[in-house]
This record gives sequence, C-alpha cells and structure tokens, in this order.
Amino acid sequence: MAFTRTALLLVGTLALAQAAAAQQNPTLPIPIRAERLVSAKVGETREFWVSVPDGYNESTEKFPVIYMMDGEMNFNSGLIGGLRHAAQLGEMPEFIIVGIRNTDRGKDTFPEEMTFGDGTKDGGRANQYLDFLREELMPHIAAAYRVTDYRVLYGTSSTGFTAVHALFRNPDLANAYVAVSATLAVPSFQSTRNALIGAYKGGKRHLVLVMGEHDYPTVVSLNGALKEKIGQLSPPGLSCRLRVLANAGHVPADALVEGLRSLFQGWKITEPLTAANFNETRAQVDRRLEKFGVRGNLAEETLRDLGKGLLGEKKMAKALEVLEYRAACYPRSADAQVDLGDAHRQNGKVDQAKTSYERALALAPGHAGATAKLKELAQTPKN
Repeated sequence: MAFTRTALLLVGTLALAQAAAAQQNPTLPIPIRAERLVSAKVGETREFWVSVPDGYNESTEKFPVIYMMDGEMNFNSGLIGGLRHAAQLGEMPEFIIVGIRNTDRGKDTFPEEMTFGDGTKDGGRANQYLDFLREELMPHIAAAYRVTDYRVLYGTSSTGFTAVHALFRNPDLANAYVAVSATLAVPSFQSTRNALIGAYKGGKRHLVLVMGEHDYPTVVSLNGALKEKIGQLSPPGLSCRLRVLANAGHVPADALVEGLRSLFQGWKITEPLTAANFNETRAQVDRRLEKFGVRGNLAEETLRDLGKGLLGEKKMAKALEVLEYRAACYPRSADAQVDLGDAHRQNGKVDQAKTSYERALALAPGHAGATAKLKELAQTPKN
C-alpha cells in the first residue's frame, strides 16, 4: 500500500507541475483576422475572415486550408471549434480556415442565370466567382500565410452545388470538395452530369457529399444519384464518399467535421505511443503525406513524454532516437532542443549537448533551462 500511495503522489505532483507550466506558457486562441480584397474577377471588394491554428505564431509549420463559402453563415465559433477539437483528438490535421462572405449569394451560386417559378432570377456569376477564388483569393492567402498546397472547398446547400460545379470546371482549385446538402437540381448540370463524370481528367481529387437523414427529397435523391454514377463510371483519380447523418435535416451543423472525418479516415493514431511501437507509429505518421496529401506530426508532448521517460529508464539509444525525431518535427521548439541536449549530456556527448542548448537559446533568447545548463557545462571540469 505504501508503494501505491507514493506512486499516486508522484503522478499528482507531475500533473500539477505540468499544469503550472501550462499556466505560465498558455497557448491562447489567435483572434480572427478580417481582410478585404479588391477583385477584378467579380468587380467588387470581397470580405473574408481567417482563423489560424493555436500556436501558429510560435511555429514554422505550414497548414492546409479550408475555403468556406457562405462565410457569414458557416464561419462561426461552433464549427471552427469543432474542427479544432477534432484536430486535437488526432482525427484530422489542423487547418487554416478562410470564411468568404457573400455579397450576392444568388449570383455567385450558379454558372448560368436561372428563372424560378415566381419569376425571380439567380445565378450567372459562379464561374467568375470561382476565378476570384482560384486566381485572386488563394494566391493572396498563400502569400500572407504559411500554407501547404492542400486545399478543401466547402459549400452548403446552393454553394454545395457550387463546390460540385468547381470540381468539374476547375479540378485543381482544391484537393477535396465537401458539399453539404448540395442543391443539384440545376438543369444544365443534370443534363450534362454523366458526360462530365465520364470526361473527368482532373487527377486525384476527393468529393465528399454530406446530407441529413431528413434532408429535402431532391437533395437525398440527386446526391445519391451523383455518388452512384461516379462509382459506376469510375473516372481515374476521382473518389466520392456519401455521408448521411442520422436524425439531421438540411445542412447539419456537424456536417463539415463529419465530412472531414470521412475524408481523413485512418489518420488517427489509435494506440498510445510506446518504445515498442515507436518505429511502427512513426512509419504510419510518415505515410500520411502519401495517403492523404497532408503531412502530420505526432503531438510534441507525446514525443516529449516518451523520450524523457526513456531517459529516466537509462535507455539512451531509444531516448535519443525519439528526442531527435521530436526536434526534427518541431524545429522551432526550444524545449525540444533542451531535452535533446539533456539526452546527449547523459550519453556523454558534451559537445552535442552544448550545440543543442545553444540552438535552444537561438530559438528562445533567455530560455532559463538552456541558460542554466550551458552554465553547468562551462563549470564542469573537462576530463
């Protein structure tokens, strides 16, 4: 019983120490950035909002981007929080999220002008709108933010159709298209749908169709028919998944998160990281780029805990392997360099330890741990 109580006290002390460190150096959410861009393609100034992952400012990492149409409806704290939470759970990568505000949604939705039964008209500017995304907005985001080449285009209801239209008009606009409750009853699309699928030559692209179990009948039937036809014709490189969310109606609130979970099925590392499975898990992570088109690292704290645990067990070779991998994955982490220096020092490699501590100071001038350990090295007599 004495051992059990001691162990529990040790765990509690470690937890409190980690909580105290987190309070001293919290990773706070980064405020939304509101921007405007003058567009020659649509002949007006367009407003958009940008959300970057927590810790963006402290890293050099590049991120994939979600371009979210219907920004004033879809770009909200609930949806963004859901994406951030799913990424923290390891279910998908972190994204930069760009919400595009509508000016005239009706015009930008359909490529041709449509006349409804009551005589009102919509559409006619979708192609110009997509050109704005491809030739103006996306280059601006790539220049202003650290982004990878991986992009997701997200649309809901009528802009869900716009996402599908974009896939066949400009496949290279995005790597993946998530169309939620897409309104596909557009005469020109229905009359050319099979030909568009058959003639597809856009390379590796993914279409994810999401709808509610109780969605509109035309949405249910036409989205199902599109999925079925893509499956039948099997155009090279094009995949299509259909998600029907239980007890949901038109444009379910969790549709984007569920669509991305479907797209990144197999991304999550399901087993806790240990010395025994480190090499296998590392290989699985390193295959993410080939499989999904997006890089993804193991969480830094996971690598830290494993590496320092191995150091405590005097398993030097494995500890060095883990901590070197951590430092390579997180090149701007001063703490990673300090821990790597500790491993070199315990392994008798004083020069390599000094180099790691100096790198930590270069990354974080005044870093207390690196400063103290360099001072210790300087005061240690050389053999």
